[in-house]
Amino acid sequence: MKEKKNEKVIIFHGFTGEELEILIKILKKDFPKYKDTILATTTETSLNWKVKELINELIEEREYFKKQSKKNS
Repeated sequence: MKEKKNEKVIIFHGFTGEELEILIKILKKDFPKYKDTILATTTETSLNWKVKELINELIEEREYFKKQSKKNS
């Protein structure tokens, strides 16, 4: 995969589902400049990846879901 530059990514670790819900609502409401930022949580698998690998995977996932969304519209 070709590396993308200037992507904004926030990776959360150690938060409960409830805490994440609150944090994401705050980010979306009070910080609109982050609307295109990828928000993700760590998983047991992703904790073993290099950050660069994780970010590239998150970008790929976002692009996949955007394509799927367009197909279903």
